Amino acid sequence: MLLTLTNYGPPSHNIKFLRSLAEEQDRRLAEAFPRDQHRERAWFNTLNEAYVKARYSKHYEISEEALSWLGERTSLLLELVIDVCTEHLKMLERNSD
Repeated sequence: MLLTLTNYGPPSHNIKFLRSLAEEQDRRLAEAFPRDQHRERAWFNTLNEAYVKARYSKHYEISEEALSWLGERTSLLLELVIDVCTEHLKMLERNSD
């Protein structure tokens, strides 16, 4: 989404940093990973942690409940990103006419 909206793909794998950059572009993305409850923040931190640790350790574990929640939220994020990018591309197309 950042590349589509800004023509810039940050050279970062820090999911928290990338989330903040993306949410600055479109606040709707904040719906995907809410910060209202401690558990939601903790599971997002688990995602951030798993991104690194799960690649390098076959012993990395995540609860089934957390994995299910993260899967649901990631699906929502994908839907939101598709909407945001589609709207942006349509706007660019209209402006180019």
